[in-house]
This record gives sequence, structure tokens and C-alpha cells, in this order.
Amino acid sequence: MKVKVREFIKFGEDIDVYDDVCEALAIAFCGPLELTEEGKNRFAEVLDYDIELDFSGSIFTAAVCVDGDDGDGWKTRLKKAREFFYSAVGYCKDSDWDKWFVDNNHTVENSSLIL
Repeated sequence: MKVKVREFIKFGEDIDVYDDVCEALAIAFCGPLELTEEGKNRFAEVLDYDIELDFSGSIFTAAVCVDGDDGDGWKTRLKKAREFFYSAVGYCKDSDWDKWFVDNNHTVENSSLIL
């Protein structure tokens, strides 16, 4: 099944995202995810990338399609896809995350403060 990244991030599943270029487990994506307007603008290109979903056995695989017929353009698309997914799970500056993503789970009631 093929979906766009913008549809994929609405899934309520925890999914390991595998980087097959580096052959390493990259991140664990825990959806669903909502973007701010600034985040939608920042990652507009990535949100339109296709993802091929494979539900074989008990393994759920999500492959972001960054290939194309523009020579090395796939490298730029891969870099943008990595930036998006790494940022989504918090591997970016806190101030950037707050600008790009909506934190629907962060409230005073479920936060803890260590003194």
C-alpha cells in the first residue's frame, strides 16, 4: 500500500524507521503527529513523498520513496526525509521542535518536575 508522508504521520502506530542507505535502525516513529503551519511549510516537500507500507507477518515496514530520474536528487530528498523524521522524534533543537510540531500530550498534569 502506498501513502503520502502527510497521511502516514496520522497513523497511531509505533514504527521503527530503518535507514537502508546506512543499513541501520534510524529511529522509532511514534504517531500520530501533528504539524504547526510553520512545520507544514518547512517540510512541505517531504509531506508529499510517497511511503510504501508493507505488512508482512508481524513486521511493519515503511519505506520512504526518494528515488527519481534526476541523477543525484535522491540524496537531497533522503537528507530532507531524514531531517523530518529525526526532528519529529526530537533530534532537533527544542525551539525548532516547538515551531514545527504540536505537542498534544504535554500538559501540566502529565509533566514531572525534578527539583
